[in-house]
Amino acid sequence: MKNIDEFDLGRSHDITIEEVKSLPMFAHFSDEQAAEVVRTIKRFAEIICHDYLRNNNDEKLDR
Repeated sequence: MKNIDEFDLGRSHDITIEEVKSLPMFAHFSDEQAAEVVRTIKRFAEIICHDYLRNNNDEKLDR
């Protein structure tokens, strides 16, 4: 797998199907399967952001 330093973590656009399929572990995926990976990553990011914001708001209320 590529080194994490090679990835732009500040990207402002979604990962593409081509980017997903360029990774060895996903190279054999169909376009639909790769699209599902994209949707899953987006949903996971939404959950993490929601949890982070909720926890930060709770901490501010406790102060």
